[in-house]
Amino acid sequence: MEVDPYIEFLENWIPGIGECTELHDNLHSYFDVGFSIRDEAKLLGFQLGHHPASSFLHVLIFSVMSTTIYPLKYRNGLRDIATFFKAYLLGKDWQSVSYWYIPTEILKINYLNTV
Repeated sequence: MEVDPYIEFLENWIPGIGECTELHDNLHSYFDVGFSIRDEAKLLGFQLGHHPASSFLHVLIFSVMSTTIYPLKYRNGLRDIATFFKAYLLGKDWQSVSYWYIPTEILKINYLNTV
């Protein structure tokens, strides 16, 4: 799957989200997360929360960007942003643990899917 260069540019400066595309793709496989807009919101939120340099300001900036200036086919709705934020909080809880030691089903829990 080819990465949209516009999206990559917008996300590249955000801690956690700006990690290399190869890592992001590997996390899709590791956590068995699809590529829908909601799944992307879930994984990107988790990555942002997992990164020690992330803050709520980054959540706000990403939320505004992804609901307004993203291309339509990638644009988040309010439910996607709610999922993103819940995943961000979950990532904060797992911040001190390497991705590869986090349980693979963590992003499938009902907590994230009841938005």
